Amino acid sequence: MPAASPPPAPNPTWECHLHLTNNPRAPRIARRTIRTALLDYNCSLELADTAELLTSELVSNAVKHSDGPVTVRLRTRAGVVRIGVMDDHPELPAPLPCTPDDDFGRGLYLVDTLADSWGRYPITAPSRTPGWKVVWFELAADHW
Repeated sequence: MPAASPPPAPNPTWECHLHLTNNPRAPRIARRTIRTALLDYNCSLELADTAELLTSELVSNAVKHSDGPVTVRLRTRAGVVRIGVMDDHPELPAPLPCTPDDDFGRGLYLVDTLADSWGRYPITAPSRTPGWKVVWFELAADHW
């Protein structure tokens, strides 16, 4: 019986979109979806763990500070995973100074510390969603 051949290498460029209702369940759904997608594309457990944590932080912020739906976009290209979270709150967030004793305010601190790069930008006209914003982060992908 011949040995099973390994699955073909994934296309190094792929993406998925997740559209969520502004609901307390949204961060959990986003975490599970991002983790599953990355592991199914043979990303390392460490990369999936970090992406899951940072996505959860950004989606939690979006649910807390916006009134409308939240969109998560996971996109890869050679060597990089980029995740962006879009919501209808126009204010561009900045990391808060925090201490280990703080009960809140650590989300963007974690993104700033753990992501290889991150940023935020407003959505402007002629977009279908002017006045919205995107907060994104990138992680080096270790399997491509």
